[in-house]
Amino acid sequence: MTTTDEPLAIRQPRWVRLVGPAFLAVWGSAFLFSDDGWGNFRVPGLVIAVVAVAFVGRMLFWSAIGTDDGRLTVRNAWSTRTFTRDEIDGVEVDRAAGRGWAVWLRLADGGRHSLDVTQAPFLGPFRATLERQADAVRAWLDGRPHAFL
Repeated sequence: MTTTDEPLAIRQPRWVRLVGPAFLAVWGSAFLFSDDGWGNFRVPGLVIAVVAVAFVGRMLFWSAIGTDDGRLTVRNAWSTRTFTRDEIDGVEVDRAAGRGWAVWLRLADGGRHSLDVTQAPFLGPFRATLERQADAVRAWLDGRPHAFL
């Protein structure tokens, strides 16, 4: 999805952003209101629930946002990083380290950085979507307008 304020905005689908918080609330409450029959919370279950809610909550904010002034902010699972256009040499679709496929940035320093928000479990049925997302990043990188995602 792209808005008029951001020349590039790749985010989770709208339905994920709407349903995700409701799912987290329902799922997390199962741990908050459960006890072992003696009025004691199940501490390991609560710890696991908090970690899972934190991770899934973070997933709701995965994005790649490019601005007119040449900055691309990538919010991934474990990091948020901002790049300038001159730090990026190219864009490609490639394997995502045991997690399917994703769009990757080829960096000027020789490294690569994935866009977690683009991850897809299989290439076949998702090839067109991944290529469309990669083309949108390429268009932003070149400073040209692109079609809405």
